[in-house]
Amino acid sequence: MLAARNNTKTFIDYRRASPVIGILFLILQLLLTGFFLFLCLAFVTGGPFVPSNQKSVTAMVKLARIKPGQTVIDVGSGDGRVLLEAAKQGANAIGVEINPYLVWFTQLRAFLSPYRGRITAVWGNLWTSDLRAADVVFVYLIPWKMDVLAKKLREETKPGTLIVSNTFIFPHWKIVRKDVKHHIYAFTISAQK
Repeated sequence: MLAARNNTKTFIDYRRASPVIGILFLILQLLLTGFFLFLCLAFVTGGPFVPSNQKSVTAMVKLARIKPGQTVIDVGSGDGRVLLEAAKQGANAIGVEINPYLVWFTQLRAFLSPYRGRITAVWGNLWTSDLRAADVVFVYLIPWKMDVLAKKLREETKPGTLIVSNTFIFPHWKIVRKDVKHHIYAFTISAQK
């Protein structure tokens, strides 16, 4: 009889805890739904979250030949790994990311890094972002958006701005530097826009 009572009491305790557990699971589901919604939105706008591997990130930053004090903008900055590498070289690194979860993650990574004063991650759309301050722009977009991005870059960046692209090229631009092994390509904005 005593064992049955203890089991009943345990069952009642679980039932009382279930609204709290249910609320926690609901919050978790909403957060995951939001994350996947923004992943889909990023794909539609041209920059789905596909993290660059560390070798590609290193190759991108090396190809950029960043000088201390330069401003680099990573459009579609994802989890901020390119920003961290650029900041190591002394750049003021700005990431534009459409997924707020990835922005928060990048901000946390930046805060915990020794380069926190040189890394900024903002929640925004690359198509409405202001790129005029950039000395270097990092991109990793889907191929059918490269022509549209080329037009935006020509209109908004200053002559001499270096554009470093992971995997995909701008079909009508001359490649000025490349790392064939890692599929990284660099282009320069000419004075003739």
